[in-house]
Amino acid sequence: MKFISPSWESIFSQSVELAQKIRYDKNKVGKPKFDHIVGVSRGGLVLARLMSDLLEIQDVLITKSEYYTGMGKRSKKPIVTQKIHKQITGKNVLLVDDVSDTGESLAEVKKHLQSKRPRRLAVATLYLKPWSKTIPDYYVTKTDAWIIFPWEFYESYKLLQQKGGSKLISRSKIPDWAIRRLERYDKI
Repeated sequence: MKFISPSWESIFSQSVELAQKIRYDKNKVGKPKFDHIVGVSRGGLVLARLMSDLLEIQDVLITKSEYYTGMGKRSKKPIVTQKIHKQITGKNVLLVDDVSDTGESLAEVKKHLQSKRPRRLAVATLYLKPWSKTIPDYYVTKTDAWIIFPWEFYESYKLLQQKGGSKLISRSKIPDWAIRRLERYDKI
């Protein structure tokens, strides 16, 4: 398994790049800006907040789709477990998540949001996997690596520990400072 672990600085830079792609989309000139951002919990929460700031959109909604049961393991089908109850009919909605991996979770969330009849629904992610069934309208980086985001270091550390111990952890690209801190945290 190949890993990447972008830093907070890298995430911020990619978020600015993503916001620029959205703001200056030459194919959408004349279209109204987005009324709502919908973040997919848990991975898309940080990006939803950053996009809210960078695109100056105050209305942030949260949805949740459950699919992965572990690192590289998933259930048969994603399920939207936290639905949007706010009225978005006729509104412009930007759906954000950290990565479009298989794309199946994003497809389920899109289907849920489309049932609420928004005027426009666009998808934005930081990362796109080459095999994804859902291609976001906006994304920054394409990769086939397993991504360990800074907001999930502990979760990834625990899973790697179970799967392969310190050898796999050292290959994971989690920064050494974070591993040392997590090791101390686990001993408490």
